[in-house]
Amino acid sequence: MTMQSRTEQKTDLPKTVHKFLSITDQLTALLAKENHYLETRRPRESRALVGEKLRLTQDYREALGQLRVEEASALGEKGSDIRKQVAKKTEIFRSELARHAKLIIRLKSISEGVVKAISAEAMKQKNPVQHYGNNGRMTDNRGLTASLTLDCNI
Repeated sequence: MTMQSRTEQKTDLPKTVHKFLSITDQLTALLAKENHYLETRRPRESRALVGEKLRLTQDYREALGQLRVEEASALGEKGSDIRKQVAKKTEIFRSELARHAKLIIRLKSISEGVVKAISAEAMKQKNPVQHYGNNGRMTDNRGLTASLTLDCNI
């Protein structure tokens, strides 16, 4: 397929379909960029993409809703080239979205593991608070997570 036929194909698309495909491409590219930041351990750089991602997500919802309303007239019959093109772009978007979800889950697990490891180490190093229990023996409160223990008996 030549570049000219691709351009002609895009202009032949109904306005609703063209808008949907354009937004899908933009959102897919944005997710790919964010995924790259996450994979290269630069999550702070992805913060700058949040506003654009929210805007594109809203535009995507609206374009998808409009496409559903005009489905028969915009996409044509089942198996049409337009439907195939929309399905292909949607599949690419979904695969990038799935990749994004896996990265987020992996990073969340790592972060939680780091926090738990730090907490466990802090608890090991903490001097346990000892006091006399109800039976008159010294108790060890290593399992308690509070940094302050109050004796409720007066």
